[in-house]
Amino acid sequence: MVLIVDDLLKLPIDLGMKVLQAIADDADTMTLSTERAVREQVLRTQMQFEQGDIPEDDYRVKMGELRKRLDVLKGVKPRKKV
Repeated sequence: MVLIVDDLLKLPIDLGMKVLQAIADDADTMTLSTERAVREQVLRTQMQFEQGDIPEDDYRVKMGELRKRLDVLKGVKPRKKV
């Protein structure tokens, strides 16, 4: 009987800790591996283009935006248009 009461009392705390840990993990993923996330988006965009899911114009625009984001993350100076 005592074990059941202890488990019932700990349940909200355990769930709260799991939720907070999940939020912290998501925040770390967004801030620490942003460059990785952009690279993954580059791969997804390339696959979509190769499969014919997006037109070439959209592909070029999206890849240009992703390259700019990568440059910013790496601290590279913006590319000049020739």
